[in-house]
Amino acid sequence: MAYKADEEIEAPVREFLKRLGLEYQPRPDLLTVIIKIKHINPAFNYARVPDHELPDAEAQWDSDKFVLRMRESIFVGMQRGETRARSTVAHELSHYLHQHEGLLNRKPGAITSEMIGNRLRSQEAEARRTAAVILAPEHLIPEGATAADIVAMFGLSPEAAIYRQQEIEGIRRRRRGEGRKIPQSIIDFLREAKRRGHPVQTRLDD
Repeated sequence: MAYKADEEIEAPVREFLKRLGLEYQPRPDLLTVIIKIKHINPAFNYARVPDHELPDAEAQWDSDKFVLRMRESIFVGMQRGETRARSTVAHELSHYLHQHEGLLNRKPGAITSEMIGNRLRSQEAEARRTAAVILAPEHLIPEGATAADIVAMFGLSPEAAIYRQQEIEGIRRRRRGEGRKIPQSIIDFLREAKRRGHPVQTRLDD
């Protein structure tokens, strides 16, 4: 699977939300999302299962049976709006959205380096990125929003919100045709090099 730019993740998610009638709905109830998917695609289904029936996964997308299975604790947590549960369900919905094939799941504490096969690693990475977009789409995030704002508005974890803010800033910077902002530590290093007489071509505004 080829790596997709952030914009290539945003566009299909927005179209997906639009088809569900949720394009402009911040922090939608994920059970509503699931029911709306089932309405437009009757082949899609979901199942709540006792936690012990999914000992190695919090939730699981089965592309062969076209079913999203969730631990009962994850289903209840999703209904309560718990951050971890919402992220887990959004991750599995991402597999459905991208038509990933196989028996896929989000394991507690799993990291992609532990998973087998390049295709599976790519699918999991794509689903992880897409989940954050489903929960906090770029077109609903106000200009200048901080990571704390994203947490408050969309219910992401603080860590996910920091990454999401960086992605949003990158998308909007590219849209405006701006280059990436140079970190202050690099600017200070270049200024010192310039002061010492080294040729510095980067514009430092001083």
